[in-house]
Amino acid sequence: MKKIFMWTFGLLLSFSFASCGGDDLIADLPDNLGTESPGNPNDDSDDPNIQAEKILIVYFSRTGYNYPNQWLDVGHTARVAGYIADLTGGDRFEILPVVPYPDNYQETVAIAREEYDNDTRPAIQNKIENLDDYDTVFIGNPIWHGAAPMIIRTFYESYDLTGKVLIPFSTHAGSGLGDSERLARNYYPDNTVLSGLAVQGTNSPNARDDVEAWLKRIGIIE
Repeated sequence: MKKIFMWTFGLLLSFSFASCGGDDLIADLPDNLGTESPGNPNDDSDDPNIQAEKILIVYFSRTGYNYPNQWLDVGHTARVAGYIADLTGGDRFEILPVVPYPDNYQETVAIAREEYDNDTRPAIQNKIENLDDYDTVFIGNPIWHGAAPMIIRTFYESYDLTGKVLIPFSTHAGSGLGDSERLARNYYPDNTVLSGLAVQGTNSPNARDDVEAWLKRIGIIE
């Protein structure tokens, strides 16, 4: 009887933990659902010979109220993109949605969940005119509900990145890179995809040294 009781208690406890990943978790809004992608044979992150001739930093970032009840004039991902641009001399392109996400935290939570559940492709209002000029493309985003926002899929499906070195990065509140690396590899399995960087969103103001160390590690800067 005691063994049956302990087994039943353990089963109930596991269900309780599983239910903690509710729909109100989102990052740059907080999230603990995602995991970083495993290694990949196309990952040349330890190759010191990879040097970018011209770099583009593409990123999507959100401002407004964020977790925990913090107003952001500069989004966490935008801040990290700025560090990358400063350290590499690369150009920046911010993905701007046709319909901006609301400043209200909970409204954004609900919209992001709906977009993910419906496999939505939010429209992008601006366009990269000279993508052929770039050899290396960083792709940055927050992690929402354990994954990159759906507008990142819109970006991948809007441009031909064949042959370019792709480097994902993210800001998060517990999910690391989420599916950011996997997305790059799924869309471009023959491209070189370097190991990405995940920055805790609330730590983004202090992350410049981490960004610099990462860029050195993957061979982008010396």
